[in-house]
Amino acid sequence: MSFFLQNPAFLGLLAIAGLPLLVHLLSRAKPPEYRFSNIAFLRKAIAQTSRFKKPKDWILLLLRTLAVLALVAAFLLPILLSENAPLPGEKRSLVIVVDRSASMAAREDAASRFDAATARAAEILSDIRPDLANIVWIDSAPTAVFPEPAPNLGFLGDELARATPRPEPGAIDAAIELALRQLSDAPGRREIYVISDFQEIAWKNFSPTLPKGVRLEMSSVAKSDLPNLAVSSLVTIPSAPVAGQQVVAQCRVVNFSNEPRRVSLTVDAGGSRQSQDLSLPANGEAEAAFTVRVPNPGLLPFTAEIDADSFPGDDRRHAVIRVRESIRLAVAAPENHPVTETLARVAASIPWLELIPAADLERLPPCEILCLPEWNGTNPEKLRDLAKTTALLVYPSPGFALAPLLGGGDAQMPALQTDPTGWEASPDPEHPAFRLFSQGQFGNPLAGKFRERTAFPKDLPATVIASFSDNIPAMMMANNLPILVSSLSLDPAKSTWSTEAPFLPAIAEILLHLAPSASAASFAALPGDTLAWTNPATETAINPVLESPSSEAIPLESTAATYRATAPAVPGIYRWLISGQPVQLTAVNFPESESDLAPMESPPSAGSDSSPSVLAGNPAFEQGLNLWPYLVALGLLFLLLEPLAGRFIAPTNTR
Repeated sequence: MSFFLQNPAFLGLLAIAGLPLLVHLLSRAKPPEYRFSNIAFLRKAIAQTSRFKKPKDWILLLLRTLAVLALVAAFLLPILLSENAPLPGEKRSLVIVVDRSASMAAREDAASRFDAATARAAEILSDIRPDLANIVWIDSAPTAVFPEPAPNLGFLGDELARATPRPEPGAIDAAIELALRQLSDAPGRREIYVISDFQEIAWKNFSPTLPKGVRLEMSSVAKSDLPNLAVSSLVTIPSAPVAGQQVVAQCRVVNFSNEPRRVSLTVDAGGSRQSQDLSLPANGEAEAAFTVRVPNPGLLPFTAEIDADSFPGDDRRHAVIRVRESIRLAVAAPENHPVTETLARVAASIPWLELIPAADLERLPPCEILCLPEWNGTNPEKLRDLAKTTALLVYPSPGFALAPLLGGGDAQMPALQTDPTGWEASPDPEHPAFRLFSQGQFGNPLAGKFRERTAFPKDLPATVIASFSDNIPAMMMANNLPILVSSLSLDPAKSTWSTEAPFLPAIAEILLHLAPSASAASFAALPGDTLAWTNPATETAINPVLESPSSEAIPLESTAATYRATAPAVPGIYRWLISGQPVQLTAVNFPESESDLAPMESPPSAGSDSSPSVLAGNPAFEQGLNLWPYLVALGLLFLLLEPLAGRFIAPTNTR
């Protein structure tokens, strides 16, 4: 706390405070008339009418003196300042950091948190009237209104009035760094004022280090922990199916409230809709799975949606998958080989499987899976390089080391074993290749008797996904590459597996899991990203059209064959069209971290060179509290008390 006089030149006027005392000393009293014969009465009358008289009405003297002091002090224009307040005349540079991330769209009472934040920012600009000011927005990529702080406060106020929250996560540290850069060369007092809902999940690890001379003030606009329901996850399995295959859409819904809720969840897969009712525990979640058959190749959008609530931004989630026309399976064996014949029957029964002969591995035709029925241990490094683009289904011959193929060192050679009664095998029920059979309704996918097998060592660098009844590995997956090594013979003369009812769905699931999937990353983007698409056919002169989730065309910028949107992405499904046909779909989802609307109990610590917010409590006091109106009022009060005090003063004159 500090005290400052704005008119110190008037300090000499304080001498006027002695005027009441002088008046009391110099005042003359009219002597009373006495009838006397003794001269003592005359001497007493002369003493009472002398020029300097000892004051007797001390209360009146005190009130008059205090009144004069208060009125004279008012001319000095005293001002009371907080310890954080700038001195009068000191330049002031201020950057207001306003959070406009997705959680700020939550409504409390009649207005959103963002509305309260912009109103608070406008109030600060109006009350403080800094010499230089700027606004930094907390977005996924923070931006500032001006390149550097400027005196145009009116324009900042207009920007606050026009701004809206964005469905993006906020890069908090980057926003503070931008504000600090804005103030690095600013003159005078430098301050950063942060206005946010201080969402706990986003701000809990915020702990900035401020340079000397910069103050950071915090102000929260969140009033309470708002309840909310959100679709937090939508995953399709597999992510790149083939036409005719069943796809499982797994959805998760989260309840951010202290009360159990019941909600209806709907999944739309390219116009095919399914619904389920979910019961959500308090502050818990629930999952649902929807099975969808994808009949046609191409791009297929998925949308999972719940009933709308008071915070609708996270009530839906999107995904896009590419449905392939077929999976090409090449077999490095003659057409009359038993394995080739078995796989040919499988391909004839499965529409999406195409069998391709591959007698010459040097000129391997394009395929997703290569089957090696009798691998003799040759070229393991070459096969590992091939596995980077093509999945391998390997049936190794006994006596050849598997470790080099699987990425390990020397290991025990697998041995050939036979048993007329046969061994039974069972899968790892947790492995994705056998998820279809996890509930038991389709039986054992590896049902049958295996009369001949290659006994794999147990110390190979691979994951066992199926085992025989005596715990000898039956199928193994390489740890880092799509290489499946199997001892489950497809030759009907060596096993009955291919004649069992579960065989066809089992081998289909194994092949689907083994086949390399198209990357789903190309179909997803984050809110705030700039969407882009590169035309693979550079000779095509037709420009694409980007259609927003609301079916509006978005302006594009182009460089060579790459086209970019001019507006940041918002949640929904965007469509890139050429001649009205979609060539690319992009799913943009609400940021999962923004769904929990619980604020921190108090704003986070602002670092070593900061203090509790004074601006938030009393902006006028931070500017400096003018005391002269109070002094004038106090002086008038003393003058009003003078007549009242006179009534209680006993008269000094007697007859």
